[in-house]
Formats: sequence, C-alpha cells, structure tokens
Amino acid sequence: MADVEAYDFSDERIDLGSGVTLPRSWRARVSGEQDVPGTITVRVEWDDALGRTAVAFAALERQAKGVDITSQVLREVRTHWIMTRSALDVVTVDVDAEDGGERDRVSVREYLSFVRAQEGREPMESLHAAIAVYRVATAISYPPLKLVADTLQISQSTATRLMSRARDSGLAPEVRIQEPRRAPAVDPYNPGESYDPTAPHHGPSQPGGPSIGR
Repeated sequence: MADVEAYDFSDERIDLGSGVTLPRSWRARVSGEQDVPGTITVRVEWDDALGRTAVAFAALERQAKGVDITSQVLREVRTHWIMTRSALDVVTVDVDAEDGGERDRVSVREYLSFVRAQEGREPMESLHAAIAVYRVATAISYPPLKLVADTLQISQSTATRLMSRARDSGLAPEVRIQEPRRAPAVDPYNPGESYDPTAPHHGPSQPGGPSIGR
C-alpha cells in the first residue's frame, strides 16, 4: 500500500470560513505506489483563482539503478489522489468545545465522521453543516457537492439546492454550482483506504464529541 507523508507546511494558513483552515502550501511524498518504481513528491498550494487546492509541482525519483522512468510509468502517477490524501492529514476544522470553552481543532476525518453520525438536524443546522462540508471539500480538492451529499446522507439534487440557498443568501458566496470533478479513489471518512460508499464509516469512539454545524 502506498505510504503518503505530508511535510514542509507553510506557516500561513488559509481560512475558508466555518472553522476550516489549511496551510497555504505543503509537500507530500509517496512510496510504494503500484507500478511506480520510485518516490513521488508533490507540492500542493492553495490556488486563489481556482478556489481550491492544486498540485503546483510533481516529481518522480527512481528507486534504484536499472530503473527507467518512462512515459508509461508517469501515467501511473496519481497526483490528484496524492494531493487529496495528504490534505486529509493537514486540513483541520475548529468546532465548539463540549465544555463551552475555547474551540477544539479536529482533523477532517474526525469532523466528517461527526457530521455523518448526526441525526435530526433542524433546517438551519443542515444548511450550516452543508456549508462547512462544502468548504472542507474545496480544502481537500474533493468534488464538493458529492461530499455534501455523502456526508449529510442526502441526494445530490438536495445538496445542490442547499448550496444554491447558501450562495444566494450570502452565507457562502464562494459556492459554485457545477458538475463535480471525478472523485479521487480515496475515502475521505477513512483515509488510507480505497473509497467504498457501501463500507461502514467510523464515528467517534466515545459518546458525545464537539458540536458541529452551529
């Protein structure tokens, strides 16, 4: 299995709203990719023009003498997957603390699991949760409407309506209603595993947890 390591984080953090923040840039290295005999290094940057993270640089270093980096090998390098997989380790969400004190900073994986486990939301709670998940998606370069639909367990048409309402009301003016990019083969709820929409998703190990979407 490919081993993804994120490092060299920028000190500057981008604040997307809803408590979602990420470094302006970072690097990730990957070894053990199937059919790629070497180490892949990418630099990920926040792109203001795109409104999401993007790969700014990618390189492949062969693992040993006797190995040739051919165009066929380069076609096996999954730069978007590496970017999204590494982003799951560096993007965080600030949420309300249970004791009412300072906000807690949690990982994207933990945040998405909490949101997915919630039931019985009021309409405004659903709207704010959808906005936060949409912003997480742009931070990890994942198709946003798909992530909203999968996390809130609603149809994509309902997710589209929610995000249109968020944009039109001025709560999330950055929202772009468009056909989503193809999702990378990474499970945003269980990082490190291939995406499987039928697989169980792990929630918090203890009852309770931070308040989400308020």
